[in-house]
Amino acid sequence: MKKRIVTFIAAAAMTLTFSASAFAATGTVERSVNFRSSPSTNGSVYQLLKPGTTFTALNKVNAWWYQVQVNGKTGYVSSGYVNVPSSSQPSQAPTPDPTPAPQPSPTPSPAPSPSGTKADKVIADAKALIGKVKYVYGKNEAPSVMDCSAFTKYVFGQEGITLSWGTRYQKDAGTFVERANLQPGDLVFFRVGSSTSIGHVGIYLGNGQFIHNSPSNKGGVGIGSMTSGYWKDRYVTGRRVV
Repeated sequence: MKKRIVTFIAAAAMTLTFSASAFAATGTVERSVNFRSSPSTNGSVYQLLKPGTTFTALNKVNAWWYQVQVNGKTGYVSSGYVNVPSSSQPSQAPTPDPTPAPQPSPTPSPAPSPSGTKADKVIADAKALIGKVKYVYGKNEAPSVMDCSAFTKYVFGQEGITLSWGTRYQKDAGTFVERANLQPGDLVFFRVGSSTSIGHVGIYLGNGQFIHNSPSNKGGVGIGSMTSGYWKDRYVTGRRVV
């Protein structure tokens, strides 16, 4: 009897191992994408995956994120930047219990709004340029040499949102938003030096932070604070274009 039980357990373990591997799929990075610790733009970035990088897709979390494995490390990538063949889309392995106890239906979570999804992509595009852009005033030579408004113009253009070059034009784009109501993906504008006019623009990230192209960021793209330091008292206005 004991031998039969041991044989059954071994067979069950082999079945489970086969089921899990059968749902793995090989994907390829199409555009540079951040490999994150969680399925959110707030997740820590492990590394930037370059186009052509291959990975193992373990699970499709939702329409916007894959759980993947790269060089033995598990994390998440945005689905808009990678390709996983539709014929081998990963899904969750079936439960080993053929007659599971009935479970109460979970309360469905509201689907993210389209604008929120596009804002996440805009932010991901902006962060992907950290360390790759040189700031030069009055230059619009995307994607390598740009000033602050050329940077925002290029990043939003990556997601099909057209902005004019120049803060004097971008300050009137989209719709006005109060500082207290800023959301990730909103444009934020500042005055610089002793001027009282708008002279700088960036993209709001949330929690009082924004990403921008500025000589203060070692001459390129970086993340700044709106609650401390130089930019704290220089905020002028915000615009929502997503």
